[in-house]
Amino acid sequence: MRGGVEMTGRRTQVVAKILRPRHAADTANNSLRPKGDYRRIRRSEYLWPKSLGTVERQTLADQLYDVYRETVHGLTRDELADEVLGRNDVRVALFYGAKRELAGFSYVGIERIEHTTRQYAVFCASVYCRLGYRGGVPASLFGLREALRFKLHQPRTPLAYLTRCASPAVYRLIASTMPRVYPSFRHQTPDYVEALVRRLSARRNYIAVDGDPWIVRSVATPNDLSRLSRIEGDPQVRFFVELNPRFAEGSSLLTWTPLDAANIAGGLCRLARL
Repeated sequence: MRGGVEMTGRRTQVVAKILRPRHAADTANNSLRPKGDYRRIRRSEYLWPKSLGTVERQTLADQLYDVYRETVHGLTRDELADEVLGRNDVRVALFYGAKRELAGFSYVGIERIEHTTRQYAVFCASVYCRLGYRGGVPASLFGLREALRFKLHQPRTPLAYLTRCASPAVYRLIASTMPRVYPSFRHQTPDYVEALVRRLSARRNYIAVDGDPWIVRSVATPNDLSRLSRIEGDPQVRFFVELNPRFAEGSSLLTWTPLDAANIAGGLCRLARL
């Protein structure tokens, strides 16, 4: 089982080396950058892509791809459009800056899977933001609201979120927001989670890297690693890099987040303190 791993001093040095920018000037610029340099999301809109006409859908696809490719790579414009706008069950959140510019987006879809005679619902979701914007909190709130919406209608159906974490910043956001995620250095991964992750990974056609079912090929490889140097000392970041040291080469860590009442409430409480 994955989880419960402690970091050694040598491994911490390896993490720092992986995340360190290539040029000393990059490190200086990052360390001196004030927190206020980030711009906040000022407005959000929500929509069902299935309600859009053909022209609207194509225009939105272009806009979303412009946001996506600013920070990551791995998908073509048409592949991203199919992932976000091509499914009937997907709900999309659009995030805007102070000048009404599209600063980022998030989407949530849902699928069903059965395990040991029990039916599970699993979110398929991602978030992308332009450089310089703080999109983590509004995207997390959007996802948790969607989880609450689902639980209100189907309280007895277990709900979870399975995603490919392509960078330590993404894993850190999830693990810092939610009280329980798997894998984690705080918790052992339950057997049923191991089984569900393997089955869903196969269904979604994820490609395992080096035979590890928890490490799969990424569709959102970071363009610029230098921005990650400021968080290299975070224990969640060190744990992520321990498990997935080749993320810069295009590998992702599968991450499972239970969305039961306790975990949703815990996530909302943590977000309220930010």
